[in-house]
Amino acid sequence: GDCGPLPNISHAEPQGDTKHRQSFSVGFTVTYSCVSGYTKLPFFSDTIRCLPNSQWSSLPEFCDRSCPRPPSVPFARLSPEDQRQNFYAVNTTVRYICRLGYENTTDQLPTSTCLDNLTWTEVPELCQRKSCGIPANPEHGQVITDDHLLGARARVVCDHG
Repeated sequence: GDCGPLPNISHAEPQGDTKHRQSFSVGFTVTYSCVSGYTKLPFFSDTIRCLPNSQWSSLPEFCDRSCPRPPSVPFARLSPEDQRQNFYAVNTTVRYICRLGYENTTDQLPTSTCLDNLTWTEVPELCQRKSCGIPANPEHGQVITDDHLLGARARVVCDHG
């Protein structure tokens, strides 16, 4: 027994030169790849097999639209749960955690959402550089700074003499 032409799978194409073959022997397997703009869903199969009854095994849809990796920002990093994902469906929201040296200015974490056009919303700058406080002026001199945030430099100027 043989299986006939390959079934159509939504948003996927058979790999290799099997696409135009009309007949496949029992036990033959064909792996599909998602078309451009679509990504394989995690844990879903992408392979069909020609069964002894001359039918192709069933293959649930395994391709869907996914945003690329979420944007990197200097003030925050992606939460560990969201970093482990390799698929970001439309309307998925990822969370960010303020980086070392930055502190949260609100009770909200920065987030970004995968939009229908497969781009991410801008990550709001809810993390500010930590303040080190105002340095005290030494006796017989003064401290000159641009700001008092972590990483800023202070210049100490001595009084004349």
